[in-house]
Amino acid sequence: MLRKFFIYPLIFVGFLSGSVRAQSGQNTGDPIEVLHADRMILKKEYPDLKLLEGHVQLRHKDALLTCDKALLDTKHNFAEAIGNVVLNQGDTLRLYAGILRYDGSRDFSMAIDRVRLYDPTMQLETDTLYYDKRRGTAFYRSGGVIRDSVNVLRSRVGKYFVREKRYEFINRVKITNPDYTILSDHLDYNTHRRTARFFGPTKILSNRNMVYAERGQYNMRDSTAWFTRNAFVRDSKTWTAADSIYSDRQRQFYSATGHVRIKDSLNKVLILAGYAELWQGKDSVMLDRDPVVINYEKDTFYLAAKHIMTARHDSIRLLWAYPSVAFYQKGFSGRADSLFQSSATHRIELYRNPVLWNNDSQITGDTIFVRNDAKGRHIDSLIIPSGVFIIQKEPAGYNQIKGKKLKGKFRNGRLRHIDITGNTETIYYLRDDQNRLNGIDRSVCSEINMELDTTGQAERIYLRDKPQGTTYPPGKIPEHLKKLSGFYWRGGERIRSAADLLKGRKPDFLPPKQKPIAEPENNRKNKIRLPASFRGKF
Repeated sequence: MLRKFFIYPLIFVGFLSGSVRAQSGQNTGDPIEVLHADRMILKKEYPDLKLLEGHVQLRHKDALLTCDKALLDTKHNFAEAIGNVVLNQGDTLRLYAGILRYDGSRDFSMAIDRVRLYDPTMQLETDTLYYDKRRGTAFYRSGGVIRDSVNVLRSRVGKYFVREKRYEFINRVKITNPDYTILSDHLDYNTHRRTARFFGPTKILSNRNMVYAERGQYNMRDSTAWFTRNAFVRDSKTWTAADSIYSDRQRQFYSATGHVRIKDSLNKVLILAGYAELWQGKDSVMLDRDPVVINYEKDTFYLAAKHIMTARHDSIRLLWAYPSVAFYQKGFSGRADSLFQSSATHRIELYRNPVLWNNDSQITGDTIFVRNDAKGRHIDSLIIPSGVFIIQKEPAGYNQIKGKKLKGKFRNGRLRHIDITGNTETIYYLRDDQNRLNGIDRSVCSEINMELDTTGQAERIYLRDKPQGTTYPPGKIPEHLKKLSGFYWRGGERIRSAADLLKGRKPDFLPPKQKPIAEPENNRKNKIRLPASFRGKF
């Protein structure tokens, strides 16, 4: 009776050290070569199958495979390696597994059981890994972990592009770094460049802030990033949203472009702009493209300009706005070419053709200083060093006061007292209790004191230091005496509501109507609410 198996010790089988070539046309491509085995087992009924045992070494092109035992199918150019499997490709790629099925015809393999894939920059661990050598891709579908020098990446599905040293991860992607954590649904990671590109909802979490976006790129080498599609950044006190956001964590710098909204909950400030730069380390902000800054404390204050900048020097907070400055607070508004504010003086300085409106009164001067209270939250006083001119329109003409200097005092956000000194002149329409015009007074003196009611109307006017003047009956004053020299009514520029700040501008801060900002994970407490006067107007 013939034995079913013939055992050939490797030392006597010379052909095992060379190529084992297929006898069938079904074997395509370069054959799998046997370099070494302690023994080989052949089965008579299956001449194309060879069982190799003990320190098995196989080679296919530039891939070297070692294992405890292997089954080689020469007809189909296929090998199954079992036990302590190691697959080396060139000098850069090494794969470890419990079992490896290798198809030499397609240059395709499947590794099973505690699979580990190494290259010089990373390590991949998974249960099952598929490797397409021709395409240079390795992929898994049952969860995997990637480790490099500083990062640990986990995902449900992953694909590795060997030549590009790039990964594509899908489903429950998580990158853990000592400084941050990235969560995403779809992320591409280049191990050589250490850059991550993401597609779909993604978060970057750190002890400084949280970033959310649905598309972007993060460079782990220099900590720079770019985010778009519902992008926003949130930290302990601010919430920033824009069409796109650029971040440099090392420099603590952010830039935001398109429909920018920044909410500072600590200082009760909302910023709207087309473009913004934020330097967190320097505590400074630069705003562009017709920004609007809103302080939404008890008396909401709006500031608009072409450009606005804020910075901190030691403990002093500074603000610049230019050109086309406009601001509004209920009952009080103004315009100027430029504005400067310092927390050291609690003073807002208006330059180049400044104008204020206190209810119905127009106030102008060469420069205007508006001082806030000690906390910087409410208007306290008004100073005009030179060129004072106050105009108030009334049914028969204009009440007017002109002088060199002005000092005004506010109470509860309303201008209630005014002192004007230096060559003062007045034109005032006198009316009785029935609001009937009794005459028109034109006077000159050295000083004028005025007490105003809450609507800005004069309750009392005191002309001091030898006042001189003439009272004309209604309709009897000459036309050329109805206006003081330098009279310039700017009523067409008056700001009557927050929406008036945007007239003549092309704001780029309002979100597109067709796609509102997404707020994942019940982010209602950070929701930015636009002022009611802005809604539905653009």
